[in-house]
Order: sequence, then structure tokens, then C-alpha cells
Amino acid sequence: MTALTFFNDAAIVVGMKRRVAGTPMVRKGERTRQRIVREAADIFNVHGFAGTSVADVSLATGLEKGSVYNHFESKDALALAAFDYAAAIVLDRVRAAMHAQPRGVAQVRALLDLYGGVGEAPLVRGGCPILNTAVEADDTHPALRERTRAAMDGWLELVTAALEDAISAGELRGETNAGAVAATLVGALEGGILLARLYGDAARLRAVTEQLSMFIDSLRTRSR
Repeated sequence: MTALTFFNDAAIVVGMKRRVAGTPMVRKGERTRQRIVREAADIFNVHGFAGTSVADVSLATGLEKGSVYNHFESKDALALAAFDYAAAIVLDRVRAAMHAQPRGVAQVRALLDLYGGVGEAPLVRGGCPILNTAVEADDTHPALRERTRAAMDGWLELVTAALEDAISAGELRGETNAGAVAATLVGALEGGILLARLYGDAARLRAVTEQLSMFIDSLRTRSR
């Protein structure tokens, strides 16, 4: 799955909850599936793939296990849909924050501002689904690992595009490697989230975003 494919699928997942209800008989099954995915996304993100069962999802939704299996043929299929839903929410928030600003450095700073508050208010319950799933699925679940890589690719592409715009506009030095800087920013943010959760201290993530802001300043052209 490519990053573009993931973003297209993610938009569909997030868009499900925004659709106007149509004929009840037609929409009932879709609404039920949507509720299952929404509840499962929280459970999988908090407890992980190995720590979550279909019975847990059944209990959270109030549906029989058979009803869950009517919409998802397996736990694997449900986990993939749940990850897509959770990751789509995160990437939708990132996109919205960045695209609310002019192109270039302002978008990068918007990303850092957004993550400066993530330690106190995670974008989804359980923390970053990309980080959580990447750690668990690295060697144990190839399909989830592939989906996680696609989500990460999409995030890196967003940041890289903003940095490339900043270089083209003369905001950042011409020799700046946009891809390498994007990887540095995203990697540091994910590490900051990990530190904040491990130590129960949101200030750890804020410190990371402050250092990243200074790093971006160090790449600015002298005229700026």
C-alpha cells in the first residue's frame, strides 16, 4: 500500500462519520460497522493487537461476537480497519493544522505547536497509533506493519512537502535536505511521545518540540 492509497482510504474512513444518513435499511449495516471500528480503534490502540480479542470488541459495542464477524471476517481484518481509522484521525489533524497556515516554515511550526500539546491531550485514546502499532507489529504482523509504514510515509510526505516549499521560497537554506529533516522531525516527535508516556511527563514532549523549533531556526537563511 502506498502513502497516497493510505490517505485516500483514510479519508474514506474518517468521512464515514460525516455522511448524511440515508435510507435506514441501507445505512444500518454501515452505521453498525462504523461503531465497531470506532470502539475497536480505541481498544486496539490501548491494549495492542495481541492484548485485544474480538470478545473485547463485542463487550464494548454490546454486540454478539457473531455480529462483529458479520462485518469483519477475522480479528486481523478488524485490526486493520481499526488502525486505519485511528491513523486517519491523527493524520487528518496533522493535515488540518499544517494546511491552516501559509506554505513553508509556518506549516512546520504548526506541526510542532500541535504536538507540543499532545502530551496533555493525545490526538486519539492510547497515544499515537502509528508508534504503538509499529512497535508491536514490527516482526509479528506483516499486514499491520505494511499499513503502518504507509501511514508513516504519508506523514513524512506532508512534512517533506512543507520543507521543500520553505526551501523554494528562500526561508530555509538551499542545501537543506528536506527528506532528511522531515525524518528528523517526525522521528523526534515520536520519540518525544514515547518519553512523555514512559515518564508520565508531558513536559518531555514539549522540550522536544522546543528543540526542534530551534533546529528549524538554525536552517533559516541569514536574511531571515
